[in-house]
Amino acid sequence: MKRIYITLVFLLVGMVGMAYLYFSNLHTETSANDSSLNAVASSSALVFSFDNEKSFYDILSGQEIFADILGEEKSKQLKALNSLVNDANVNNAFSGQKVYIGFLPGEKNTIDFIITSQLKSAVDVNQVINGLKRKLKVDKANDLYQLTFADSATCFLSIQKSLVVLGSTADAINQTLKNNSENITPFTNYVKNNSRYNKNTLASLFVNFNLLPQVLKNILTTNLTGELSVLDKQDAFATFTYSFSKDKLLFSGTTEINAQNSYHKLFVDEAEQKLTIQNILPEKTANFTAYGIADYKRWKNNLNILFTSTKEFSKIEENIKRIDQKHRLDLNQIFSTYFKNQLLTFELASGEKFGAIALSNGEKVSQSFLDVSEEYDLDIRIFREDGIPYSFFGQPFKKFEKPYFIIIDNYLIMANNASNLQVFLNSYRNNKLLSQDENFISFNDQISSSSTILFYINRKNSNDIFGRNLKAPYFKQYQSSKGFKDYNAFSYQLAADNGKFLTNLLLFKKEEKILVPDTLKTN
Repeated sequence: MKRIYITLVFLLVGMVGMAYLYFSNLHTETSANDSSLNAVASSSALVFSFDNEKSFYDILSGQEIFADILGEEKSKQLKALNSLVNDANVNNAFSGQKVYIGFLPGEKNTIDFIITSQLKSAVDVNQVINGLKRKLKVDKANDLYQLTFADSATCFLSIQKSLVVLGSTADAINQTLKNNSENITPFTNYVKNNSRYNKNTLASLFVNFNLLPQVLKNILTTNLTGELSVLDKQDAFATFTYSFSKDKLLFSGTTEINAQNSYHKLFVDEAEQKLTIQNILPEKTANFTAYGIADYKRWKNNLNILFTSTKEFSKIEENIKRIDQKHRLDLNQIFSTYFKNQLLTFELASGEKFGAIALSNGEKVSQSFLDVSEEYDLDIRIFREDGIPYSFFGQPFKKFEKPYFIIIDNYLIMANNASNLQVFLNSYRNNKLLSQDENFISFNDQISSSSTILFYINRKNSNDIFGRNLKAPYFKQYQSSKGFKDYNAFSYQLAADNGKFLTNLLLFKKEEKILVPDTLKTN
C-alpha cells in the first residue's frame, strides 16, 4: 500500500488539471445534479467535483504544480478542449450546473476520463451542437458526437435528454451510460451526502476504493498482492477538499472503511499518537508506514476478532500456546507489557524490507527472547519459531515469518535477511538517517506530528522501485522534469475520529534556496 499512493497522486493531480484545462472559461453558479452524479459515480474510482465559479479557475491558474504533473505535451492536448465553451450558446447551456470528472480504466493500459454535467432546462441541443461546429469539426457517430480539434485531437460527446457526458474515448462514454441506472450505488449516496457538507469548498475529490483496483491494473506491472493486497477488494470511501498552495498539493478530508474485516479498521478508535519511530530510518528509505496504538490490549482483542473472521485465530492461538509451553514464555504478556505505542514497516531504495516495533524496555525484551531465538552474530538474532510478529501485530508483519532481528535503543527491528539488518545498523550507528535529510525535515514541517497511520514515500529513493512497478508511460512521467522529478515526497496521513479517519493527502516540493550574491565582496 505504501507504493501505491504515489500512483494515486497521478490520478488525483490529473483530475484537478483537467478540470482547469477543460472548463477554464465557464462562469456559473452552484447547482448539484443527481443525473450527472449518478452517471459518473457508477463507473469511476475517482470523482472530482467543483462549482463553475471564476474564483476556482483564478486560483488554479496560479498553481504551476498541475502543469508540472501533467507534462507539457499532455497539457497542450487538453487545452484544445477550451474551445468547447468559447461559444456563448455552449457556455449558457451549462450555466448554474455542477461538473464532475471521473476516471476509469481504458484499453491498452490507459486511463480514460469522463466529464458529466447537466443542460439547463429548455436548452435546445441543436444550438449547442451548432455552437461547437463553429469551433471544431463535429461528426455524428451512432448515438455519439465525435469532436475533432485543429490539431487532430479527438473526444466524444453524448447528450441524452439533459445529461451531458464528455469522454476521452467512445468506450468510456458507452461504459458509463451502460452502468448508469436508476439504482443508486452506495458510492453515489456517499458523494451526495458529503457534498452537502462541502458547499463552501473550492473543489472536492471522492475515492471509491472498491473500483480502484480496476484503474491501478492499467498503471502497475504487478498484481495487487503482498503489500498491495490491502487495496484489493477494499470496501472504503474517501472524500477530500482542495487547499491552494504554490509549493504543494494538499487535499484534506475523511476516509471511511466500510468492511469490518479490514486491518485498518482496527485503528479507527485509536487516539492519534506523536509518532517518533520514523527517526530510526536510514537516509535511503524509499517508503514507510507508521502506526500508532494507544491501548494495545484493547487493540489486540480487536486483532483477535479480525483473525477469527479470517478463520486464522484458532491456528494462531494454538501456535502461540505451543511456543509458550516449549520455551516457558508468555509472549502475550511480554508484548502487552513492553510494547510502547507505535510500529513501523519500511523499505529501502534497494528494495530491502523491514519491520520495527517501539518498546518501553528493550533490555527486558532481549532477555525474554533468549530462549525463543538463537544468535546469528554479536548484534543479530533469529526467531526459532514461526509467526510471532504476525500473531501480535497483524498484516504489516505477515512477510516476516521467522525473521532476523536486533533490539537497539528500545526498538525491535526485523528483516528476512541478516545482511539487511547489517545495512540498517551501519546507517543507524553512523547517523546516516532520513531524519537528518533537509528535504525530509522540510516535509515533516508540513504535516501534523501526531497520527494514527502515516504513509510516506520519498520520490528520489523510490526511483528504482517504481521503475519495476509502474508501466512505461507512467514511469516516464514520474522521472520527467515536466513531471514528478522536482517533488520530494508524498504522504497519506490518517487520524482516528469517531469511527472514521481525518485524512491529509500531500504532494510536496521543497522550495529551492535562492543564493543572493554578496555585493560587498570585491575581487
